[in-house]
Amino acid sequence: MSAYIKFLNRVTETRVPATSPLHQRFLDWYRTLPEISRCRPFSMSEFETALATQGKYISPVLLELGWQRKRRWNSRGQYHRYWLPPQAEY
Repeated sequence: MSAYIKFLNRVTETRVPATSPLHQRFLDWYRTLPEISRCRPFSMSEFETALATQGKYISPVLLELGWQRKRRWNSRGQYHRYWLPPQAEY
């Protein structure tokens, strides 16, 4: 068993990540947006399209950066989820 663990450790040490971490990819994408379009509600589908990943991976990054989840309710009880950026710039 220890030989297998040593092998796995060697493999992970030699492997170079293909892309930057999601946190950095998000920050890079967000900084490229025009300033006027940064201070608005965003839908998760916008993030998913821009970062080419699923929302379940993006949500922890957004929460870590201080983004807030909100919901907009209507009279039929349905709601639309959206994300608000923090007040401070990145």
